[in-house]
Amino acid sequence: MTSKKPKIVTIGGGTGVSSILGELKKVSDVTAVVSMMDSGGSSGRLRDEHSILPPGDILKCICELLPDDRNSKKWHDLLSYRFRKGEGLKGHTLGNLLLAAAYDWEGGITFGIESISQLLNIQGRVLPVTLNDVDLIAKLTDGTDVISETAIDRRRDFEHRIEYIYLSRRAQVYQPVVEAILEAEHIIIGPGSLFTSILPNFLVEGLPEVLAQATAPKTYVVNLVTDPAETHDYKASDFIRKIEEYCLEGTVIDYAIVNTEPIQDMLSRIYATEQKFPVQPDLEECQKLVKKEALGGNFVKGKTFLRHDSRSLVEVLLSLT
Repeated sequence: MTSKKPKIVTIGGGTGVSSILGELKKVSDVTAVVSMMDSGGSSGRLRDEHSILPPGDILKCICELLPDDRNSKKWHDLLSYRFRKGEGLKGHTLGNLLLAAAYDWEGGITFGIESISQLLNIQGRVLPVTLNDVDLIAKLTDGTDVISETAIDRRRDFEHRIEYIYLSRRAQVYQPVVEAILEAEHIIIGPGSLFTSILPNFLVEGLPEVLAQATAPKTYVVNLVTDPAETHDYKASDFIRKIEEYCLEGTVIDYAIVNTEPIQDMLSRIYATEQKFPVQPDLEECQKLVKKEALGGNFVKGKTFLRHDSRSLVEVLLSLT
């Protein structure tokens, strides 16, 4: 008799959260809640030209939740294929175009995601955090507004830091997201870009409230390196503190997972050329900010591209469920 898989909800967007879905799908009934504020590249063009919600982060999660077989590996490669020529096609990924077609054919984003998910037999669910079309705006310390997720991510004037972010208009949480969070046995926040992938979810009306109401443990996975456009000089505790700022009053995070393993010198030098530096693991300070425990360990992987060791990370996450 096989044991029932725990229900796990991840909250994020971009490549951060999607990087752990491949391991989570093997051991849990996983639902990925995805930020919908992407405004760049293929997603941004489809959003502007066809008035649809951006498919890019949805696609990343769908790809990671594909079954581990040969046909699905081929699908992963095809969906990720980016056209390099052709008027109107250049720059688009096949997966984004397929999702855009499904949105139109099925009569809406949610039906389109469900249709593609069923066709590809993905092992889990992918839910947009909201169905409202909104832009992300960052207020810098000099009072300047930077409008759109892409502009925030790509800004190169690092003299002024992000003070806070907000949305161009009100957005309401998608009701199935509420249901998934309330039914979850573990809620995982991150990893991912703090101000453009993680925190935008907390700006959606109803999400902070349902997180406060949920009884499942909530774990925040702290990033491995800082980002000059978003989190320059941030320690691990700064990441946690910022998450708590966007929640309702009181401590929400039960556990924080922090990498304490030194990053290889070569990798550190590579990332330093982009002004990205290892996050300082100030565990004692982190411990003051969470309800239960700040957990340190070796969660780093990669020789030329830095990423979380998803297998080690998921082992720890399951032990907290």
